[in-house]
Amino acid sequence: MISNLSHGSTCLDVVPIVGMPGPGKTTLARKIYNDPKIPRQFFSCVWIFIRQSCVKGDILLNILKGFTKRTEEFHDKNEAEIAEEIRDHVAIGGKCLIVLDDAWDSDVVDFVKTVFLENNRGHRIMMTTQHVDIARPVNIDPHNLKFLNQEKSFRLLENRAFGVSRCPVELVEHGEAIVEKYNGVPLTIVVIAGALRGSTSKIDWKVVKQNVGKHLIEEDKLQRYLNVVGLSYNHLPDDRKVCFLYFGAFPQGFDIPSWKLICLWIAQGIIMSNLPGSTIEDIAKCYFNYFANRNLVIVTEKRSNSKIKICHMHDMIY
Repeated sequence: MISNLSHGSTCLDVVPIVGMPGPGKTTLARKIYNDPKIPRQFFSCVWIFIRQSCVKGDILLNILKGFTKRTEEFHDKNEAEIAEEIRDHVAIGGKCLIVLDDAWDSDVVDFVKTVFLENNRGHRIMMTTQHVDIARPVNIDPHNLKFLNQEKSFRLLENRAFGVSRCPVELVEHGEAIVEKYNGVPLTIVVIAGALRGSTSKIDWKVVKQNVGKHLIEEDKLQRYLNVVGLSYNHLPDDRKVCFLYFGAFPQGFDIPSWKLICLWIAQGIIMSNLPGSTIEDIAKCYFNYFANRNLVIVTEKRSNSKIKICHMHDMIY
């Protein structure tokens, strides 16, 4: 897909990623967007989360932010004026990449295309969507994400639960039974792996295996996923449940800076611990890493020292 974005036609092209909830559309798009090859190929890169109720003016302002930090003066401008400003930047700049995450309407894609002049620079729009009927009109050959087979599902569970280590032999049977019930949906597998992370207790794995079925009997796929998150949430220590719920204070698709969330936790007085030798900030950072390690949040950017800089919540929680 990186090759499709970087090379190929010099005309504006749309590259859709299509799949049901859970296969990892946004994860794949993020991995491509953050690939070191992308900044070398594109003069400007912009990521936009598209809500069902997204206003076109807001989309344009987000695109404009990819070209200039001086966007305040355009907040009172109409769509035509903002679009014209974007076209001016595009005309003097290089190749652009726009990511439309979770598109619900092909009209949004057509609308975004209007801000790019056909100047043979190879601009690209990458979009994620659940609906093939939205992707096909803009590209007859979208990238369809498929669910994992049994072997790959188990390897994903093993990797997320034990890292570079292998799953203990006595837990393999339980692990295979767990992933079999998830029908190859990566998102549910990584969330449940987070609840089991580092555990070598046969009792823990057996309890999860026995409860998985109860959480997957819902016909509604979204409710199944929420049930799995609930199972993982119930495994959290009581002092961390309130902290996790605070992620909901941020809107869907919002990139959450770790420092900002930690400051909010401390300011609200919800970090409760008397660990000797540790500051409240140290404990808050520990909690934040705890949620990331258990796949309850998605890490989207790290600092040069490998510490988490930006994360966001799984879209289906909202």
